[in-house]
Amino acid sequence: MTMTMNDPATDPSTIRLVQVMRLINLVALVGLLGVLAGSLFLQFGVGEQPCPLCLVQRSGMIGLAVGPIMNLMWGLRPAHYAISILAALMGSAGSVRQILLHIQPDDPGYGPPVLGLHLYTWALITFVVGIAGISVLLLFPRQFAANDQGILKTPYGLPWWILGVAMGVVIWVVLDSLVIAASVPFECGLGPCPDDPPDIDGAGVIGGGLYLLGLAVVAMVIGFAVVARQRRKVSSDS
Repeated sequence: MTMTMNDPATDPSTIRLVQVMRLINLVALVGLLGVLAGSLFLQFGVGEQPCPLCLVQRSGMIGLAVGPIMNLMWGLRPAHYAISILAALMGSAGSVRQILLHIQPDDPGYGPPVLGLHLYTWALITFVVGIAGISVLLLFPRQFAANDQGILKTPYGLPWWILGVAMGVVIWVVLDSLVIAASVPFECGLGPCPDDPPDIDGAGVIGGGLYLLGLAVVAMVIGFAVVARQRRKVSSDS
């Protein structure tokens, strides 16, 4: 009696799992995009310069976003999740350090509080939630059996407009990360970053909003153009 095994790459239950995992990764990436965009708004809109520990936490956020980006672009892999966990651990160390620096009851903390908590506390919460969420996702190993090659090569039934949004979000995160990296030398020069950097003249709420909107438009246009090009290529090949 011969038994046949379903190919994981074509098994409907596996494909549905991959679709769900991709959407979860996309939602997580949108959340991290909000954090990075918010930090840029504070820096260039409000004019609040990041401290050295703030830069460590920003780096952790960017590293945390690398995992979802790689999962979307090149396929779901345990190593991609691991990169995000390691980045979250690094960012958590920076957050805990900054919390301990301002733990005294009479210490006003660094920067304005948001909903009663300072940004470095919210950053720690984000990192902990990220580690916990990734740990839960790793409990579903079948997602790695589909030989997923990323949203451009293996759409797995996702609508093209979702793929366009995903590609646009990926590009937006990359653009924000490049702006953050490029801003560091202007703040710190060639030496150590100042512990309490002076504020700069920001572009204001409207100017900062327009700046972020411009990045969003550029990212989405490029994202949808890339997906449309890939869609035409798939149609011509078939």
